[in-house]
Amino acid sequence: MLVPSDDEFVDAFGVSPEAEDEPWIKAVQVEGVRVSFDAHVGSLRVQWFQDDELVVDLYREGANRMLVWSGKGESHVVVEFGDGEMSVRIHPAVRITSRHN
Repeated sequence: MLVPSDDEFVDAFGVSPEAEDEPWIKAVQVEGVRVSFDAHVGSLRVQWFQDDELVVDLYREGANRMLVWSGKGESHVVVEFGDGEMSVRIHPAVRITSRHN
């Protein structure tokens, strides 16, 4: 999976991804949303917390590319898969959508 550079994460969210217990898995947490990914196998996990309670926990494999950006008061993570995409708007309010072809 192609992933953004650490600088792109910093530009979009103000933080860079950090290695997990398994160093090939990286994660970034922004405003209650935690996105972790393994670029080697193309896996993605999106977790959304409200007041430290896990509300949404999504996991998918087979990702081809991850994009991050911010602008016009919004920040986004979009992950493209062979059969669709998952989009996570983090700011100004969390919105998670998944589309399958």
